[in-house]
Amino acid sequence: MNRRRMTTTMLVLAMAMAAAACDKGTGLEPGQSVQRSSSALQIDVPPLVYFQPLPRFTLAVDLIGRGLNGTALNGKVLDGRFVVEVSLKDAVPPKGGRKDQKLSATSFSSGSLDLKKARKDTVGMTFKGVLDDGDPVPLRIDDVQSSTDPGSPYLRYAVSYPADGRWVALCGLDDAGGAILAIPLEGVWDYNQGIRGGGSWSGDDHAFTFACEGFVLAKCVAMGYPPWVEGRMCTGSGSKKKCVKITLAAHHQACARMLRADFCGDGTPYTVDGTWVNAYDGIGIRNDSEDWPLEAEWDDDGARCAVHDRLFASGIVPTCMASLSSPDCGAAKHFEQGTLILSESQTVGVP
Repeated sequence: MNRRRMTTTMLVLAMAMAAAACDKGTGLEPGQSVQRSSSALQIDVPPLVYFQPLPRFTLAVDLIGRGLNGTALNGKVLDGRFVVEVSLKDAVPPKGGRKDQKLSATSFSSGSLDLKKARKDTVGMTFKGVLDDGDPVPLRIDDVQSSTDPGSPYLRYAVSYPADGRWVALCGLDDAGGAILAIPLEGVWDYNQGIRGGGSWSGDDHAFTFACEGFVLAKCVAMGYPPWVEGRMCTGSGSKKKCVKITLAAHHQACARMLRADFCGDGTPYTVDGTWVNAYDGIGIRNDSEDWPLEAEWDDDGARCAVHDRLFASGIVPTCMASLSSPDCGAAKHFEQGTLILSESQTVGVP
């Protein structure tokens, strides 16, 4: 299902959230390891509308608060080039030969999250990546680790590419000298800026993206929007209960637009590293944790409306800002009409 269809599904559903019912959470400092509850998502505020995870998954509700954002969707390699996609075709397994792979959530092992099996099946496997200039680049899986989040488990990979006669970490090294890990996400993103379709996601059964941790695509997973998570959006109760199966893919994309301040939905970021942003949704995954000024409403195509831009102080104004003006921007009822995430922001550099 494509992102637009997912958003349309959300429009059909009565996704109301009373603003007064928003809980206050504990802010998280940037760079801290995130600890999230393993309890299943519970939404018990009226009306009876909620996202119900399927039995395979649980969602946490306590990853709330501040987080540093940045302008880049993903990391850079090879003199600033981007790996824009990784092919699932003709991968070379650890034991050799060639085999088309399938990506199930974050697993290349038939959906299994068993770490021992994942390492056996994938450590040493090579894929063909494609750079943004069209050149190919070999990519190799060097290690597999489990996420530290018991609420929504997934696999993370140490990936490298050849340079100067050795294999170099695709996502760079952390402060301890270890490889920064990557999360495989189905489909590909458009890295163009200032044009129609810039920053957008496209589904692709034969390609995926290694999302480097610390960059926007991986941050949105950590914020509670793993795009592969399936669930049911339900309204009513008892004999009147109606549910529609969805994923969190549209929320993940809306999160990516929001973190980069891609107000115009054309891939152009209007933020800087170090900006404090508070984000919350209408389905109970993230609640409003700060008493900050409202910034904008977001869906997977960009901002739906905005009351102020997080970079006015720097004199940088999105080209579409005038068209986003709305007297009732931020109204809770807009969660019934397609808004997926609301954002608040502080002045740049103010924690």
